[in-house]
Amino acid sequence: MRAGIATILALAALLGGCKREATFEERYDTANRTIVDRAKRIDAQIAGSAPAEDDSAEENAAN
Repeated sequence: MRAGIATILALAALLGGCKREATFEERYDTANRTIVDRAKRIDAQIAGSAPAEDDSAEENAAN
């Protein structure tokens, strides 16, 4: 009886560790989301650190 329970628990543990490999589409979607999110963060950083274009145009007109 105990050997049967131990066998069942061992099989359950082995099956619990098995996981389906992601398909190409799933991997593509994940990579695409990562790239888009990173691009948005970079764009936000650039927009926050760049001087305003109107200010530079006014300085050039004054000189």
